Parts: sequence; C-alpha cells; structure tokens
Amino acid sequence: MNLKSFFSRSFWRKFWEVLSPVERKILKAALIVLIFCLVYFLIKWYYTSTILVPEDGGTLREGLSSQPTSLNPILSQNEVDQDLASLVFSGILKSDGKGGLENDLADSVERSDDGKIWTVKLRQDVFWQDGQQLTADDVLFTIQAIQDQESRSPWRLSWQGVEVKKFNDFTVIFELKNPFAFFEEKLKQKIIPQHIFGNIPLTNLYLSDYNFQPVGSGPYIFEKFEKGKSGFINYYQFKANPNYFLSRPHIDKLVIKFYKSEPELITAFNHREIDLLSGLNIRSLDSIKRSFKEDDVTLPRYFAVFFNQSISKVLSDKNVRYALNYAVDRLELIDKVFQGKAQSVEGPILAGMIGYDPELKFEYSLDKAASILAKDGWSDENGDGILEKKLNKNDSAATPLSFKLVSPESPALIEAASLLKNQWAKIGANVDIQIVSALELQQNYLEPRVYDALIYGNVLNQNPDPFQFWHSSQKFHPGFNLALYENAAVDKVLEDFRQIFDSQLQAADLRKFQSFILADAPAVFLFNPQYPIISAKNVYLTEMSRLNIAAERYFDVQDWYVQTRRAFKTAD
Repeated sequence: MNLKSFFSRSFWRKFWEVLSPVERKILKAALIVLIFCLVYFLIKWYYTSTILVPEDGGTLREGLSSQPTSLNPILSQNEVDQDLASLVFSGILKSDGKGGLENDLADSVERSDDGKIWTVKLRQDVFWQDGQQLTADDVLFTIQAIQDQESRSPWRLSWQGVEVKKFNDFTVIFELKNPFAFFEEKLKQKIIPQHIFGNIPLTNLYLSDYNFQPVGSGPYIFEKFEKGKSGFINYYQFKANPNYFLSRPHIDKLVIKFYKSEPELITAFNHREIDLLSGLNIRSLDSIKRSFKEDDVTLPRYFAVFFNQSISKVLSDKNVRYALNYAVDRLELIDKVFQGKAQSVEGPILAGMIGYDPELKFEYSLDKAASILAKDGWSDENGDGILEKKLNKNDSAATPLSFKLVSPESPALIEAASLLKNQWAKIGANVDIQIVSALELQQNYLEPRVYDALIYGNVLNQNPDPFQFWHSSQKFHPGFNLALYENAAVDKVLEDFRQIFDSQLQAADLRKFQSFILADAPAVFLFNPQYPIISAKNVYLTEMSRLNIAAERYFDVQDWYVQTRRAFKTAD
C-alpha cells in the first residue's frame, strides 16, 4: 500500500466496511476522545502561554455620597473636591500607594543640608490639556495664590513661612524660614494653570467657571457635568488624556455619579448603575447584593474622644480621664461597629509608623478604673449608679460624674458613642450623647470649641507630624487641637521634631511625645477603621495598601482598566 492510497476515500470506506459494529463504536469513541483531548490541550496551552493584559477602552462609573464645591485644588473644601481634582490636576510629588512619595511633575527634588532650601526640577514634557506647556511660572502662581489672603484658600496657613522663586523655566526653589522635615508632603499640592487663572482677581477666584470646568495636566480631561434644577450635581464625566505625560489612561471615560446618602449609593451599585464605590461603613457591606471585589486600604487616621477640660470640671480631673481610658473595651467597639475590620488605637501614633511604642497604652481594666475613682473620692452615695464627688471643699453638693459627648451624624460614630456610654456606665459615669449634623458640628462646636467631649477623627500622614493636633498654638479654630491640650514640654518636642531629618532621632522624639500624652490623658484613643474600596468584578485597580487621604487612591489611575485581552508571554 502506498501513502497516496492511504489518504484516499476508497481506502477508508473499505476500512470502515470491514469493521464490526462494536469496532466501529470503539473507533468513534476513540476519535471523540482524541478530538476532545486535542482541544483541551490546545486551550490549556493557550491559557498557559498567554496572560490577561489591559486593553484600552470602556467606561468606569464611580459613585460618591457627597457633592463637590470646587474642582480647583487650591480652593478644595472636602474629600469629593480632592477626588475630582486628583483626576484632572497633577502635583509636584504624589503618593506611591504604599505610604511613600514619588515624582509626579517633578523630575527631581533636592534638599539643602540645613533643610531650608528645596530645589525642584520640573519635567519638560508636561502640557496643560489646552496644549500650553506647564512651567515654573505655573508653580509660582499656584503657591503665591494660595498664600494670598484674597484667594481665601483653605491651604494658606500650611504655606506660611515658605518663599517660592523661579530659577529658570523648569526649576523652582522653595526657601523655608525654618527647616521642616515634612516639607515634601506639601509638594503634593496640585498645580493650577497661570494662563487661565492669572488674569482673574484673586477675590473673584471662587466665581470662575473653571472651578467647575477645569483645565489641568492630569490623566483625565473634563468633558461635562449635569446639574439638576435644585443645584444638585448628578454626575461629572471625564475622558482619557491622550497626551498625559506618564501614559494614556486605559479607561476611555470616567463618570463620577453623586448620591444623597450611603443607602442610595449601595442601591445604585446593586442595580449596576455604578461599578466602583469606596469609604463605606463596614456594616453597610452586608447590603451589597451583587458580586464584588473588596480592597481594604489603611489610612493614617484615628478616632478618639477628645476631652475639653476648659468646659467640663469633671473632665479636668486627670484621675477621671485615667479611669475613662481604662474602662474602654476597644475590641468590643471594633467587633460590633466594624465587624473586626479596624485597627485598635492606643495613642496619637499608629502601629507601623515611625516612633510607635506598643508599650505606651492603657490596658482595658474595669477594676483598675474603679479603683482609681474610689481613691480619688468618687462614690455613689444615693445609689443611682452614678458616682459623685465634691470637687471643692466649699461645695454645698457633690458633682455627679457626668458629661455630654458630641457625635457627628455618622452611623459608625453614633454606635461607637452608644457603646462607650454603656462601657463607662459600668464604672459609674453618666454620658449624655448629642448627635449633630456636619454643619451644626462645624459652626456650633468645632469652631467655638464648645463641648465637654467630642468623638471625632484626625488624619495624619504615613510619616506623622502631630503638631497641628497637639501643639498649644493649634487649640483654637482653624487649628485641630480638639482637646485644647497645652503642655510646654510637648510644644518643645513637636517644634524640635519638625526640624529633625534623622529618622532615629525622629522616632525618639515621637516616643517622648507619646509618653507625655499618655501621662496627661487628654483623650481616649479608639480605632482606625479600614477604608474599603468596592468594585465590580471587571474593574482592575492598581494595588494600593497605604494612602494618606482617600483621594490618593487615584495615584496611578492611568493604569486602571475595565477591558482585557490575552497576549502571549514574552521571555524575561
């Protein structure tokens, strides 16, 4: 038999005819198995030889439960403003998603030996989205506009004591009156275009249409927004910047939708109206009914109860503050309020940060709390469950161990305040909880500093600078010393700390600072909840673990994608 006849139709017809019915069935089965195996191994080879890679295109819809007030980064008032500004504008430096910094507009940043002069060389391939080149003039204009009182920038105080100069078209020099170890954090400030805002009187800066229809240098270009008759902004739409200096974003369009409440936000996600949302109360995750991915990010923040000793005579007693600290069961708070997704916080420096000392804390002990109060003369004479004490010898009546705790209108903080009330009741303390709206909190409590105690949060940096929260100069608005804390030794440590560039010396100062705070107990430190980012299954985000603020989740938004294709692997 020659090879040609082997492939002829007649040969196979005769071959088939000589087979018995059983042999024919066996041959058919063998052929089916052979084809199946061949297809299986081809598919397996394809998937082992290729990987999923991003493909340009698609739309990502994100939901936020708040409203923007301005996309101009020197006027931004809230988290939503910072979110949207991060999509359109660029800073000299930016977050690296791991708690550190990396270059953005900067080609390099150099510090003088004494820490007073910082020289920034800008990239020369950056263009505004209207085609004009970004230069040192834009940086000068931005910082000087912030520093000018007429602009009413909320960031003005943070740029005091800094003089900015142009060395050449792409080199900027910052001269500081005093060394400042954390100056690089300021360089994350987003830069605005001089050729657009430079001809507008700074007093009228808030009136510019460019605050809502911005022209930036960032990864996305403003396309449009929709506003209802009531003034409520329904959404913002952005398109990929094809000339973005890092790389064109994979996702063609970003649509940021706004909702009036967290439940509305979750409903929109369940109905597939949005693909991404973040910052939800952990308990709210149970309301999500569709499959999703969850990325838990750590923000450098803590929530605490701040004691205003100038208002409450009871809380001016250090022993009372000690007892309240010992009586707090943080594990119960974390378990019941956040389903375990929070970090216990025992002091003003968080675990994992430079200078953190795990030994400096109040251990939970109701017995120790009760013992401290008893030794200090507190007792329940009338049997009502609330301790009393004559604070002064000449007092005609005893003062009850009672105070008011102000809580923002936040479900998590309200629940935490209720649990604290119950925990403190076990040692004979009576707490009256006052729940207030965000506007009322700002106007009636935070600005005038009128409260006995306040449950609230402070946002640090991954490399912490506690000055604004604990230095006595920050006791009153617009400072953030919510405990109105004053200690000359702490002031000195915090002032010196800001001028130290050696990490070991910084750590030593922070440990010293923590020991002072522990000894004075001006607050009860509670927890740091995880910041959850929830996305649909087809959304691929850049890996991030530690951010300073929520808006930094966009640090590499150009690398996000919603469409993929398979590509053959390349040899390393």
